[in-house]
Amino acid sequence: MAYLKRKENKKFAILKYIGLFLFMCGLFMFIYHHANTKLLEDKDNAKIETFFKEKIVDNNVENTEENSPKKTTTSNKVDYNYIGVLEIPSISLKRGLVSPDSRYNNVNYNIQIIEHSTMPDVINGNLILASHNGASYISFFKNLHKLNINDMVYIYYQGYKYEYTLDNIYDTPKDGKVEIFRDPKKTALTLITCKKNTKDTQVVYVGYLTNKEQYS
Repeated sequence: MAYLKRKENKKFAILKYIGLFLFMCGLFMFIYHHANTKLLEDKDNAKIETFFKEKIVDNNVENTEENSPKKTTTSNKVDYNYIGVLEIPSISLKRGLVSPDSRYNNVNYNIQIIEHSTMPDVINGNLILASHNGASYISFFKNLHKLNINDMVYIYYQGYKYEYTLDNIYDTPKDGKVEIFRDPKKTALTLITCKKNTKDTQVVYVGYLTNKEQYS
């Protein structure tokens, strides 16, 4: 009887230590995730500050070090500069945009400028941006579902602040293509992301330019 009791106590102790080990692993991963996210956010904020401090340059120049033929490296370090900044005050989003020609112009790194978009300075053009919706760090559009008609969206580009007012929000099937309904006689901004808690639907947000002013 005593032998069985000792065996049960030993088994209980082993399970307790396993549980403690798993708890510590989970705690470590939780702390690591939040610390890493904070580090990435700090780096991004630094890039945004640099964008606003720099003088206006050719918007086709992304990162001289990345594009330089003299630099030969096998490093996987992600490095780029911003050519513009997207800001949506109502959801506290402020994120830079990289050159459309950059390999980092991809939803797996940044908010992506979709092919065939036009930049904000093109009259009656349409700047189309896409990003993930989810729980990961790169889910920059995770709070777009909180937006409402008439909310303001800002694009900072080439020394100007472009102010857009949201005019239309609609769902569309996630089938590899997105039909954008907009007024071709107005300068537009379109945001695209997956619909929250769905796998087969995307949401499209269309806004129109209502003001343009220089920023300092």
